[in-house]
Amino acid sequence: MRRSDIEEIEYLLDEDPTEAVTLAKRIAGETPQDADAWAWLADALMEVGDFEGALRALAEYVQRDPEWMEAYTLRAGLLTELGRFDAANIELEVARALDSEDPRLVRAEAMWHEFQGRFEEADRLYAQACETDPAYPPPARFDRARAKQAIQKVLRDVAKDGLKLQAVFEEMPLKASTGKALSRALDLRDRNTVVVYLRNLERELDDEADLDDLAGLFEDRLADLVEAN
Repeated sequence: MRRSDIEEIEYLLDEDPTEAVTLAKRIAGETPQDADAWAWLADALMEVGDFEGALRALAEYVQRDPEWMEAYTLRAGLLTELGRFDAANIELEVARALDSEDPRLVRAEAMWHEFQGRFEEADRLYAQACETDPAYPPPARFDRARAKQAIQKVLRDVAKDGLKLQAVFEEMPLKASTGKALSRALDLRDRNTVVVYLRNLERELDDEADLDDLAGLFEDRLADLVEAN
């Protein structure tokens, strides 16, 4: 891919992800043998939440470069988010054959366990990935009582602006649902109740984050949820 195309896609991913998808599709169509074009298309599709499209783009990538570890870990992560755990494990097995100690693989394995409720094993693997490469820090972990207090304070603050919601706290979604990834941070149960998935919020923060970071992230995700609904 030309450097100018990469720079334009990078810009659009921040400013207009839908246009990034359009551009990446055009480039992949014009240069279908360029593996990187499919990788950028996958990035753009993930940004707009089109996981099925991203899976197809990554499949195109590995046809051209079957040795790229990240293609398999990304596919495993997407399949995990969709609750397709057996299919995700197939991708993980391919990645293990390439390099069983790669931190990208270990982190993907951690998510695979976490999304199935095996939290102790997930946290062990998050720590292992960080030990192998500090560029992959484990998620933040907060005392549950203090985390709930921080989120309740945000809800009291936004109630002053007319948005009155009560929170219900869960660790993770219990199952996938149509159009919703298991990695979602929040759900609206009804017009008065927001479900907060604490581990999914924590995973967006590294282990140096504090409760203010958690509260700020929750407020951002709440604004996104309200806007979408």
